[in-house]
Amino acid sequence: MNVLITRQASTSSGTPGRLLATNAAGAAYACVTLELPWRQNQSGASCIVADSYRATIWHSDHLGCDVLRLEDKHGRKDCLVHPGNFAGDESLGFETQVHGCTLVGRQYGSLLNDRGHSQLAILESRVALTQLLAFIGAGEHFVEYRWAPGCAPADASTSETSAG
Repeated sequence: MNVLITRQASTSSGTPGRLLATNAAGAAYACVTLELPWRQNQSGASCIVADSYRATIWHSDHLGCDVLRLEDKHGRKDCLVHPGNFAGDESLGFETQVHGCTLVGRQYGSLLNDRGHSQLAILESRVALTQLLAFIGAGEHFVEYRWAPGCAPADASTSETSAG
């Protein structure tokens, strides 16, 4: 199964995107995504490098559910596609529930974070993850991350090329 995540412009409250999974029969599943802002692939502070990653369904005891686990690559480990709401830059006062992972959901909205401030959030996340995992099924998958035209940060291509 191939999964494509197309990212929009990165902001301090996160990097929104769209996930599209397609199978050999031409059926498709789509949802929205939210990741950390681009911070030069810094572990725990940045979304991951745009590239293709092998992935499998894996059970996370910490999250209490099945998730999609990406291969370790570009110096990053334990990156998952999992449920959650926030993916902002903590150093700027935003809340995050990821440290290089990708959140999936049915739509975007605003929620109050733990500091009582309204923040960009992804909604209906567990529903979207359950639907995604049911659609792709067991086995090895390929997840490709790319930037939408005109949305890649100026320093992303340099870091991605050097990260190899």
